Amino acid sequence: MNDTDRAARLQALTDLLYEAAAEAGVEEPGGARILAETEALHSGSAVIVCVGEKKRGKSSLINALTGCPGLLPVDIDVASSVHVLVRYGERPEALVHRGPEGGPSRAEPVPLERIAEFAALDPETQLARHQDVSHLDVSVPAEVLRPGLVLVDTPGVGGLVSGHAQLTMAALRRADALLFVLDGSGELTDSELAFLEKATDRIATVVFVLTKTDKYLDWREVLERDRVLVREHAPRYADAPWFAVSAAEEEDAVAAEEAGDPEKAARLRASGGCGELGSALVRMIAERAVDVRMGNVAQVIHGELVPLAEQARRMLTAASGGTEGAAEVERLQETLAREKTEGAIWRKSLAKRTKSVEEEIQLAFKRSVNDLRSAAGDEIAKARRTAERTNLPESLERGVRAVWAELEAALEVGVRGLVEETGREIEAALGGAAAARAGQDLARGGPLTGGGPALRLPDRLRDLKRPAPTAHDQQGPGAFLERSLLAWSGGSVVFGITTVITGGALLGPLMMGAGVIGALMTRRRRRGELVRVRGDARRHLSQTVAELTTEVPPVVKGIVADASSRLAGSITLVLEERETELRAELKELRAVLAQEKAERTRQAAESRARQARIVGLLDRLRSLVPEAGPTGRGAQ
Repeated sequence: MNDTDRAARLQALTDLLYEAAAEAGVEEPGGARILAETEALHSGSAVIVCVGEKKRGKSSLINALTGCPGLLPVDIDVASSVHVLVRYGERPEALVHRGPEGGPSRAEPVPLERIAEFAALDPETQLARHQDVSHLDVSVPAEVLRPGLVLVDTPGVGGLVSGHAQLTMAALRRADALLFVLDGSGELTDSELAFLEKATDRIATVVFVLTKTDKYLDWREVLERDRVLVREHAPRYADAPWFAVSAAEEEDAVAAEEAGDPEKAARLRASGGCGELGSALVRMIAERAVDVRMGNVAQVIHGELVPLAEQARRMLTAASGGTEGAAEVERLQETLAREKTEGAIWRKSLAKRTKSVEEEIQLAFKRSVNDLRSAAGDEIAKARRTAERTNLPESLERGVRAVWAELEAALEVGVRGLVEETGREIEAALGGAAAARAGQDLARGGPLTGGGPALRLPDRLRDLKRPAPTAHDQQGPGAFLERSLLAWSGGSVVFGITTVITGGALLGPLMMGAGVIGALMTRRRRRGELVRVRGDARRHLSQTVAELTTEVPPVVKGIVADASSRLAGSITLVLEERETELRAELKELRAVLAQEKAERTRQAAESRARQARIVGLLDRLRSLVPEAGPTGRGAQ
């Protein structure tokens, strides 16, 4: 498309936008969403966001496309908590952006080999090493990126419904196109199909990539089944291009080229398909960035027009009178009654789910306390000297903080799961625009979803008091006499035996007897001291465990109860808003049905004309969507 045609099409889209806004009765044309898309038409490099379930090979694919093996750690697909932008640069470099996503941030240069440190979770703790990192920006001199292509690697999101899915959705707000990554291990899952529909609410261009063709021999059959599933469940992407690639073969090709075997490298690249995919992305997206973005504008306008068309259809039915209008009123009344019933079911499910989450967290906490008690008990039992017990208080403090950290992580996972399960249940029941609003309301009301402060360790656990030591009973005449009685007995025995052996000499036996007496007295004193210190240590352990089991369970119960209460409030808000909408529509429909026949005829004519105008706008919109670009050979 040349610049003249593009300018004409953009003007036509703008005109259509204002007409659609007028039909909707919106003063600001199309709302903020459409304005944001039009403002991004000339925003520079084309951004392609790679999404997919964990271990599909997104990071490996980006490494292969850029010809930089090892650039992004492949396990980032499993444990990443941020997204990574990969763009063209004359020299390799990486910038870590610290601060909230979409808010003020500061960039800090880091070596490429440290990318995993900032992007991936710690494999042992499953927590981010740097909590304040929003995203990474990586530049490499890759030819596929030179025409103005930016590839975004998103966290692996396990079923595309976990907490990481929200991070992926946030990354999609900056996307011009979507690279949906699958592999040959099996066909598309229900969650992948659902995510595809939701993620492409504003994205018109989707490219499907099936990876790991070197690993799965039946990948062609899997690809064909995937195409059928897309045609059935997401028909608007039935003609989207598919590519089958092997990142491993591309990596082997780089190694062969470095080893001086260009023929082997060429064979591997031809088989791997990454070069063809990269060329297609440049032709389809980078070189047609404005057209692709115009398609996104059209996609958003389409989403605004379809509900208007449905509303016009309902009003036409009502204005026409007869059984159709009455049936529409009856349908809305049934919807009201059904959703009230479903509200009670949702609250009951929430209560049951809340109880289950709390029980799971409390059980995990008890196990952590048992582990702490067992480890400390072993440490006490193994001590042979009193000095070895002096570090127990510090060890217990570290153990308590470790238990608290595990509890905090369990609460985060449990509460987020509570929010997501409740949101999915409501969205599945309401569907359409109401479902989207429900999800937004639940996200606003859901606890621990706004990046708030970490849980505060209770004061009694933060400053564990050490018990007073047992009174010292190893001093004084009585203690001396107690220790010396057995020692004198042992010394006397040694004295007698040595006297007999030495033939009656007294000096040697006397010294040996005195030495035995001193050693036995010292041993008895140290043993008594060790018994006393071990007793103090066990009392300290018992007190620490008692504080844990007293302070923590109410915290868990309170947090989960607060989450449940806020979710219940969100459910109430969603239902009230939904009921208000339905009642308003019912009122309008009943008013139309109550009017005189002549008035209904006039209303029907207006509704029919409005429906025709909206359908005409949709037809014009379809004609303005930029045609699909060249797709190359793709997957055969």
